[in-house]
Amino acid sequence: MMDFVIDTIGDREDEIAQLPRSKASPAISEFLQFKQQLINSSDSSTNKSILDPQVTLRDILFSDGTLKNIRSGCRLPKSFQKRTEKFIEQDLISNEVKETLEKSVITPDFENLHTVPPYELAKKKLQRDRRNEKEKTKGEKWYGMPKTEMTDEVKRDLEILQMRSVLDPKHFYKKNDLKVLPKYFQVGKVLDSPIDFYNNRLTQKERKKTLVDELLADAEFQKYNKRKYKEILEEKQKTHYKAWRQAKKLKKKK
Repeated sequence: MMDFVIDTIGDREDEIAQLPRSKASPAISEFLQFKQQLINSSDSSTNKSILDPQVTLRDILFSDGTLKNIRSGCRLPKSFQKRTEKFIEQDLISNEVKETLEKSVITPDFENLHTVPPYELAKKKLQRDRRNEKEKTKGEKWYGMPKTEMTDEVKRDLEILQMRSVLDPKHFYKKNDLKVLPKYFQVGKVLDSPIDFYNNRLTQKERKKTLVDELLADAEFQKYNKRKYKEILEEKQKTHYKAWRQAKKLKKKK
């Protein structure tokens, strides 16, 4: 059993000496005796004490992890010196152990792993991990936009957004930047402004979960969709299907 004393406040020895003997350790008593010995040994020429009565244990014992040079004739008690040296040695060993454990593969959740992770990773493996980590977001220029999971509902909504030019013939939309569905996107919800009137807002029954549901519930869109579909069927019936397809290709080239 070892007793260590680290005085960071600088209490006076008279306050510590007032502690009951049951609570005071032998190390504290030895330190107080040694400190009193240094105070009593004064210089004959200047008649000044070697140490200030307010000196702390840290001021006497430690200097960069070693014992301070003390005037000959005022040595530490052997028992106290051995305890101090042993404390310094254990402290250095504990620091080395901590530094070594930081590089260790064995972690608290090591028993839950199915395979033991390698100590050193190959260069290609590191490059692949960095590439996979980089592909999770669009990048800093897009404020880290994440890669959203592609579900059936989200896929249908994205396809409708790409075909938005045929949904409303009276409205002009810019051409799509991508011919394929995007990987990086975010889905949000538009909140109605309290300034708008109630007739400009959608009711709870009219509001749907997806764009497809809203279009199917829109009467004007259904009317326009049926009319366009009827025109396409009539055009296909006038000529043969292959001739119609060839005419359509020529029309696109113009």
